[in-house]
Amino acid sequence: MLALALTLTVLAAPPRGLPAPHSVELVTEIDKRLPKWLAGEGDLKALWANPKELEAHFLSRGVKKPDVAAMVAATVKEQADKAGLQQFNGTRAFVEYVGKAATLHAFDEEGHRCEVSLLAVGTEAAQRYVVLGGPRTDTKSFEAIAERLRQDKEMVVFLEKKDGAWATGAVPPPPPPDCTGVLKSALKTIFTAEKAYFAEKDAYSNSLSKVGVDVKTLGITSAKVSVAGAAPQQTFTIQVGLKGGIMTMDDKGTVLTVADCPPVK
Repeated sequence: MLALALTLTVLAAPPRGLPAPHSVELVTEIDKRLPKWLAGEGDLKALWANPKELEAHFLSRGVKKPDVAAMVAATVKEQADKAGLQQFNGTRAFVEYVGKAATLHAFDEEGHRCEVSLLAVGTEAAQRYVVLGGPRTDTKSFEAIAERLRQDKEMVVFLEKKDGAWATGAVPPPPPPDCTGVLKSALKTIFTAEKAYFAEKDAYSNSLSKVGVDVKTLGITSAKVSVAGAAPQQTFTIQVGLKGGIMTMDDKGTVLTVADCPPVK
């Protein structure tokens, strides 16, 4: 009986997935495998989520059973796609958790992002992950992903790599808006308001309050709309200013810089 028990123990398959009780371990495990994964080598294929795991995942996300088979097939096909980059040295990362799914967004110093989608298959006490998809590489910026994660308000962990080791930290605050960005945003807001006003009144207006725009909320120091022609055959030009920078936009959406914003110090 003892011999049989020992035999079964030896023959038992090892548990599935990457052992990762915490975000640091998860990022560390992926980071050390990434050079081979990007080349389609290493243990990536062994860690891919299998059809049974994918089916359970999609059903848990509310996908209707008749649609699951097609989604599983598409995911299995995508798993074989190779990343655009063959080398990646991440220094900052987010791990985004949604239910049992987790997504690693890693960023290097050259403006590249590496994404790996994961699925928890272990227990709360001994968490393990298989790979849903990736690694995929692109040029989505750290700031863009950070802003999206702030808006989604999912559970997110931020990590940095210092002296070769990953550690969690506070999410960096968003950078202050630059002068040019504020001007362009203000132009877009006023342009949208004028178009909405025209759709209702068959005319544009040079009164920002009449079209529903509060200049104080736009972060600019000056704004005016010049309307030309008789309704409904009218055109308009918006001019906004901030810190010496001046930009305009016409009714076709064409933007012109009249005076450059001061350089960022």
